[in-house]
Amino acid sequence: MRITPYTRMVFYHETDRMDIVNHSNYVHMMEEARVDFMKKIGVGYDELEAQGVLLPVLNLSCQYKNSLHFGEHLTVYTYITKYNGFRLELHYDIFCTETGKLCVSGTSAHCFTNAELRPIRIGEKFSELHAFFHSAMEIEYL
Repeated sequence: MRITPYTRMVFYHETDRMDIVNHSNYVHMMEEARVDFMKKIGVGYDELEAQGVLLPVLNLSCQYKNSLHFGEHLTVYTYITKYNGFRLELHYDIFCTETGKLCVSGTSAHCFTNAELRPIRIGEKFSELHAFFHSAMEIEYL
C-alpha cells in the first residue's frame, strides 16, 4: 500500500514568543497525522466509530530534535509499529518540509474498545478492520 504523508503549514497560533512551535502543539500534529493516516489506509475514525469501535490513547511520547517556525511546512510520516488486534502502536516523524530536518519523533499507543470503553479484540468480530491494520504495516510513502 502506498500513501502520501500528512502535510500542512505551521500556524501563527501554534508558536510562542520565541517564534517556535510550542511543544504541546506537536501532540495535536501527531493526532492530525494519525487521523489522516487512518483515512488513507482505508479505516477512517468515522468508520471505526460507526461500527462501535473506539481507539483511545493509552500513552504518548515525543522527542524534540529541531524547532518548527510559523509559516514553515511540516510533513509527518506515520507508521504502525505494533498491532495485535487488541493494541495499536504508532510512530511519527515530523519534518520541516523546507529544510528536511527531523523536528520531532514520537509514539502513541492505543487499545480498541467498544462504545462503553470496554477493551475488545477486533480480529474476532471485525475481520475486515483487522485485515486493514495488518496490510497497513507494510505501507510505503510516495
